Amino acid sequence: MILHVLGSCSGTEPYPGRHHTSVALETGDALYFLDAGENCGHSSYNLGLDQARTQGIFISHTHMDHVGGLPHLLWNLRKLCRIDPKNEERMQGRVIPVYIPDLEVFEGIYKMLLGSEGGYDTVFRLEPHLVSDGVLCEKGIKTEAFHNLHLGQPAPGEAWRSYSFVIEAEGKKILYSGDFRDLTELLPHAAHADLLFLETGHHRAYALCRELLDSGVPFGRVVFYHHGVEILNDYEGELALAKEVLGDRVLFTDDGTRIEL
Repeated sequence: MILHVLGSCSGTEPYPGRHHTSVALETGDALYFLDAGENCGHSSYNLGLDQARTQGIFISHTHMDHVGGLPHLLWNLRKLCRIDPKNEERMQGRVIPVYIPDLEVFEGIYKMLLGSEGGYDTVFRLEPHLVSDGVLCEKGIKTEAFHNLHLGQPAPGEAWRSYSFVIEAEGKKILYSGDFRDLTELLPHAAHADLLFLETGHHRAYALCRELLDSGVPFGRVVFYHHGVEILNDYEGELALAKEVLGDRVLFTDDGTRIEL
């Protein structure tokens, strides 16, 4: 299993050399996207990832820095079929599930696609699914969602709008935080994870490392992504502080970082 960081930056102002949050996961012959920041379609293609292998897209929440690239990614899947008959053959009849916590946002994106050339006539079909607590899929990879408090507590009768994911594939376990309010929301799901993907747009990496260590929860490596300006303005200094706590188990990601499990 290989993870590719397509965008490592939080929703700051445009930052040199970095794009908004997105991770591509390769396992077997399948490709999955975790969030879809503004450059994910372009970055994944130019990293040599075979987008025609896409089997699913998971959106943690619908803030622009996590979903702004979804229209282009979906548009590009159609384009790849139009420019290469082999892609069209491979994707014929494919159903691509898009897991998203707000179906109205997906509907808006789909209307945008319909307004593009060809009316988004495709040989494959997009299938939107509302994210909710529990197992989302077990085909190819097992993905389980659990809500967090990044967007606050919903009013009675309303749905949660922000989620984290636990992903299992090839005998490995990954916790992908999305944006979250407090580490205690994640800890019950972090035990025995081979990889913790934790955002730093709303947190100090050093503080999260210390809290993880003090929790007593067993875990493997810690990967920090979705960097805010506090991290980016002192990247090496913040990384050194985190390593004081967890040593070489800590990785700060850049656009293009490749992680093998």
